[in-house]
Order: sequence, then C-alpha cells, then structure tokens
Amino acid sequence: MRRSYISPRLAVPVWSAFRRRCHRFLAIGYERALPHIKNDPDEETDITGYICQALEKWFRANPRDSFLFFIKEDPPLGGSGRTGKRRLRTDIIMSYAAGSRPEFFFEAKRLHRTKATASRYIGEAGMGCFISGRYAGNCGEAAMIGYVQTDTVEHWQKDIQSKVALRHVELSLQSIDKSASFRDSFPLEWSSSHSRTALTTMTLFHILLDCRK
Repeated sequence: MRRSYISPRLAVPVWSAFRRRCHRFLAIGYERALPHIKNDPDEETDITGYICQALEKWFRANPRDSFLFFIKEDPPLGGSGRTGKRRLRTDIIMSYAAGSRPEFFFEAKRLHRTKATASRYIGEAGMGCFISGRYAGNCGEAAMIGYVQTDTVEHWQKDIQSKVALRHVELSLQSIDKSASFRDSFPLEWSSSHSRTALTTMTLFHILLDCRK
C-alpha cells in the first residue's frame, strides 16, 4: 500500500488546521455536556465521559462538519511495554481517519481547592505524562484540561502558571506563551514548551473548563 505523503511545506498548516478543529470539537462537547457537568456526578472520569458522549452525539448529527474525525475516551496506549489492563491510558484522543491519521492527546485533571490542587495537574500523572514521553511520545503538541470545580477559572490560570514557572527545572520548561491562538474557543488558553530527553520538544496547551456546580 502506498503511504500518504504531506510535503514539508504543507505539514505545518495542515497540522495547525487539525489542531484548531480539535479545539473547536472540545468546545462543542463541553458546551453540550454542561447540563450533566452542572448537575450530575463530578469525578474526573464522569466529566470526561459527559464531554465525549456529547461530542459523539454531535458528530452523528453533523456528519458533514465532522467527516473522518472521531474521538476516543480513555483509550489504552501501545508502546509502553505493558499489556492488557496494565496499559497506559490518556483521557481523550481526537483523530482524523485519513492521510497520516494524526492524533491530538488531551489529559484532564480536576482543580479543586482541597480535593485536587494544581500540584496534581502539574505532577507526574498530569503534565509529567507528556513531558516524560509516556503519553504522545511521537507528537510535538498535546493539551492539558483543567476541570475547575472551586474558585474561578482566572484564579487557577494564575496559580498553574506561577507553579509551572516555579518548577521550571523539574518540568524542563523552555518557555511560556500566555497568548495562545484559540480565543474563539477558550479565551484564557495558554501554552508551555518543554524539552524532552531523546524526543522532540513538547508544547502543551492549557485549557480550563468551568465545571462548578
């Protein structure tokens, strides 16, 4: 079978368009899941399920706008040396079923004043999954989602940014960009870039969703 090929001159804009669509789809899923998020069980896996189910329903209702796109909730990941239930899992992967079949990874963490602080978001099971290469090792970009359950979205944005800057060595931080280019989907989105041993630099986009009751 002949492999599809994208010219280097086109690869960047094609990926940018894919990234933009993934952001838009996440916003659609979140908006349609809000009735459940505001009123039903609110563990991390609950919220992720509401968003994915809402987006899958939207995909079915809008096949023209979502053609060849699909979403995977809590999918097992290969390449870790683990098998069966021991395989690593990220929360959400959005994919496009054509060409090189690109994937965009999302890892979500609750943000709660007492139950889930920013340290969990930043730690090994959060941002660390991408920086270590355990998740999305072959990708140069991925996204963290914060499910804000107490205080304000603005509070958590400042808190996470300050903690990332404070732990810059541990996180192999290269830079922080406080003006990501998805204002139409997530106005407070920002990004951070991290070096990775034997892997390409990872740019993480940071998305905060208001999940307060």
